[in-house]
Amino acid sequence: DNVKEVAHQITKVLGFRMHTPTAYTFLRRYLRKVGWTQESFSFANYLIELAVMNNGFSNYTPQAIAAAATVLSRQYTLQGIGYQNIRCWKTKLLQCACVDVATELAPCTARLSRLHAAEHGRAYRFVNKKYMWRGLHVVANIKPNPPADAAHFAAYLSSEEATITDPKVFSKGLMCTPEDGLSQDMGSPRQ
Repeated sequence: DNVKEVAHQITKVLGFRMHTPTAYTFLRRYLRKVGWTQESFSFANYLIELAVMNNGFSNYTPQAIAAAATVLSRQYTLQGIGYQNIRCWKTKLLQCACVDVATELAPCTARLSRLHAAEHGRAYRFVNKKYMWRGLHVVANIKPNPPADAAHFAAYLSSEEATITDPKVFSKGLMCTPEDGLSQDMGSPRQ
């Protein structure tokens, strides 16, 4: 009863301006940290929309889904998805996402990779139709990379630049802060 009363008081003071962060909310944070372009943002959004419409992702947190979409959006440079060259982007993503690579992020990334391959070319699905629009950079047309397993993504995310030599980094529980612009517009990317 005490918890309910406190929750009611908080809701009354905030006037229902609270919301649960979604994968989209986290995606905006992550892409801001790791460098983005309009194309990478559209592609990552496309992947998230595929994921939220697939019940196989109900076991993953919004943080993991957004981080997986961020990782995959940087895997498609040969297909025209650009990104900003941000030093140590993997480290920044892992610090911000606070998800376990081996048990959450790598399996989610592998599943999202497989989902992208399975959904490619299904023009009758609304999400594919939506992301065929020029304003969204026609990212539904991007041919999927061959899906990789979780071990591939765990190794990729643990590669040289993602290795954090200071074990205190994760013990501090570093997370994205409001100063990272969660409530602000993403601004303009560098093209």
